[in-house]
Amino acid sequence: MMRIRLIRLGKLAPEVLHRAYVGLAEAQGEQDMPILLLAQSDAHLSLGAAQGPGAELDRLACERLGVPVVQRALGGGLVWVDPGQLSYFFIFPPATRVRRAPELFALIAPWVIAVHEYFGLKVEAREGHDFWCQGRKISGTGAATIGHSLVLGGSFILEAQWASFVDCVAAPSAGFRTWLIEALQEGLCSWSQLLDRVVGAEAVLEVCPVLLRATGWEVVFPTGPTEIERRTVEQTELEDVDWDQPIRRRVPAGIKLKAGAFLTEQHWPDGHWLRVWTENGTFRRVAGSAWSAGQGARLTGLQPDPVQLGERLREIAGKEASHWGERLLGTAVWTD
Repeated sequence: MMRIRLIRLGKLAPEVLHRAYVGLAEAQGEQDMPILLLAQSDAHLSLGAAQGPGAELDRLACERLGVPVVQRALGGGLVWVDPGQLSYFFIFPPATRVRRAPELFALIAPWVIAVHEYFGLKVEAREGHDFWCQGRKISGTGAATIGHSLVLGGSFILEAQWASFVDCVAAPSAGFRTWLIEALQEGLCSWSQLLDRVVGAEAVLEVCPVLLRATGWEVVFPTGPTEIERRTVEQTELEDVDWDQPIRRRVPAGIKLKAGAFLTEQHWPDGHWLRVWTENGTFRRVAGSAWSAGQGARLTGLQPDPVQLGERLREIAGKEASHWGERLLGTAVWTD
């Protein structure tokens, strides 16, 4: 069994949450044992380490809604965090000999799966960083090396609300936001949606030590931060959120919905526009200014094959099929 320290910090302010795992990671020596940090936070938006806020978010909406934005040290894309989630962060110093994020994900996945299963949710690990339930994504993870340690973070989405998230995302139109919330409601799920009841964070926290032992971990007590760790957390400074940072959007003209699914929209000087939802290598939904909703629906299910797509577009757009084919393929995104 691998020994691990379990640290529970309750509900934290957004910046304090992110300072906590960064500070704990920076305080670890090369020979220290792993840590599992569990905490909740007030609602906020968490940007991946390589993302620019000005490209991903609507600044005026964030300010109007009073939604804080934090630039985290972990990888991945834009994440919505709210009090309906219980966040977890695994901190692995070098002595564990776990060097890469996929290795750490494989190591912690049985525990994450066991926690869901305890409350009646059958979950499977996918893509080396996500968890799915009943054909829908139920949580994702992000990782980075901080100090001497490899850190992987994720959350149990007990009861999430997406409305404020959608309002804050940079969007070229109201239609884009409508499709986005529809895609999130369909493709991402919370515990409350699947169980038809709300599981409190305290109930999850109570079973965590037992399920850690059941999945091969020896929980070491006491579990609070040491004095050195507390001081390091207090002194930790996060990267400033620079709205003028010249970083391109992670997904050009749109957003990643989940693994293999993207929503994008482009507008051109001639007044025309296209909105494209791709999923699993096909067009899931397409809308545009040059054709009716019914015509756009005829592209659903098509792969980005130039011949097949060209034939369908000739039926829809006639002599302008080639022109719209270029725009369609230039708007659609298939991989992150």
